[in-house]
Amino acid sequence: MVNNIFLWGSKSYALLINEIIKNYKKNLNFNYLKKNNKNLKIKTVFDPYAQKSKYKLQGSFFCNVKNFKLNVKKCKSFIVCIGGNYGKARYRISLFLEKQGLDPLTLINKHSIIMDRTLIGKGVVAMPNSFVNHYTEIGDYSILNSSANIEHECKIGKGSHVMSGASIGGRCVIGDFTTIGTNATILPDIRIEEGSFIGAGAVVTKNVKKNSVIVGVPGKHIKYIENKIDEKIFYKILNNN
Repeated sequence: MVNNIFLWGSKSYALLINEIIKNYKKNLNFNYLKKNNKNLKIKTVFDPYAQKSKYKLQGSFFCNVKNFKLNVKKCKSFIVCIGGNYGKARYRISLFLEKQGLDPLTLINKHSIIMDRTLIGKGVVAMPNSFVNHYTEIGDYSILNSSANIEHECKIGKGSHVMSGASIGGRCVIGDFTTIGTNATILPDIRIEEGSFIGAGAVVTKNVKKNSVIVGVPGKHIKYIENKIDEKIFYKILNNN
């Protein structure tokens, strides 16, 4: 039986997910898929902020919220294709889709290394050569990009994004909705609070407060940011279905 997938989002992250699903037998570690989730196909692509898809993706594209319920009924599972520093949006949309009766997909690449005694949350996406060491927890709907390295006894919060080549030392605590930039380094035992953004190549040597932007070597605080999400889209969908 085909497991039809609902994609939310149609930009470059959707393109990556599209390629993973098209060749899922070659790409994915099946230990992280439910037994009845192993015949994958993208059925619909929803992007309320685009008139058409930028890329040629599997499935049919739609942007009108009036068609939301009908298209959800055609699907069993979902992936929210929102990357970057938008972890809070990715997480909240994922919870919304769960309430619509869809199941989250956890996509772990065959060439990722996930050690024993780890806890991988639902809806996590791990790209090739990402590494998670023993006794580490990865929160729901987080993204581990290619060659991201997360050492032992870390706790990565929900909706987080560890970008390519980033390295997180042992026993770190990374708050919800945090982004660790490309090739950034987090020294062991560091605590980074919710919603922070660690810039590319930064080296974090001390704890980071909530919603901070950290750049440079050693990492320095330059400003605070807000993690905003368009709540109105949920009301539009519910009021039109």
